[in-house]
Amino acid sequence: MTETAETKNKALQEEEIVALSAIYGPDFQRSTESPDTITITLHLPPGPAVLHCHRPTSYPSLEPPYYELITEWTNRAGIRYGVSDPIRKAVETTFMESFVPGEVVIFEWIEALKLILETKYGVDGDADEDAIEKMSEESKQRASVSASPHVTTEVSELEDHDEPAGNFPMTLPPHCPPITHSSEPLVERKSVFVAHVAPIKSASDVSLVLSALLSNKRIRRATHNIMAYRLVEENGVVKQDCDDDGETAAGGRLLHMLNLANVNGAVVVVTRWYGGVHLGPARFKHINNVGRKLLESCGYIPVAGESKKGGKKR
Repeated sequence: MTETAETKNKALQEEEIVALSAIYGPDFQRSTESPDTITITLHLPPGPAVLHCHRPTSYPSLEPPYYELITEWTNRAGIRYGVSDPIRKAVETTFMESFVPGEVVIFEWIEALKLILETKYGVDGDADEDAIEKMSEESKQRASVSASPHVTTEVSELEDHDEPAGNFPMTLPPHCPPITHSSEPLVERKSVFVAHVAPIKSASDVSLVLSALLSNKRIRRATHNIMAYRLVEENGVVKQDCDDDGETAAGGRLLHMLNLANVNGAVVVVTRWYGGVHLGPARFKHINNVGRKLLESCGYIPVAGESKKGGKKR
């Protein structure tokens, strides 16, 4: 690995540290003895789950972090137990599939781990694992059945071409900030992604923007409207929040991107119309990419080779 690549890796790692610290607060710890090692504590019904991640100098350009998952839970009978081998294998598979060389991944790991453990152990520390698996599968089937008619309607509605893809007539509440939409949608296997960005000065501005967006029938009926915003006040206090709108962990990933890019004074909403074909983890990349592209276009994120415009629209 070249010295340039190692320097870039170090910069990306430090940016990731800042974002993780902002998102997870006291549940995030960086080792004083080994600064390359970080620890995240997840709070689950059976007890805490601790994820240790060691970041080699080749991360993220070549390889993912090394990790260790520690759980020391006790059931009602006083018997100690931890994460089963099948679940550990599922975690390992998910972690490795989500790593893309050149992109930091620890946030995605944390959210994926949280989802897996909450699904398997969030009902009851003594619950039978097979029963939880069955409940999870039945829940997924019900969600799939109920979503299918809605999805078919919305994709066809978007493709009616009655209006340009980037044109969304809305009813704007008083004092609503101006909203910019993606000029072209991102389409992947019949799923359609469109981003919307607006400047904000307070959390109340976010509510105004969401109200305006949802006044449009196509946006209101979309499968998901994933939202994240970030605002740094004059005293340095960061105000931020996100909403998955049914796309588990997507809002957190979008907010993570805002933190990494140091976005200030903006809300981004990514609308997704599901096309009937599962995209897997790739859907999160599309959500972030379409959001980031519009943020760059609006001047909140500097494009490569350009200087930042102070977090304001150009």
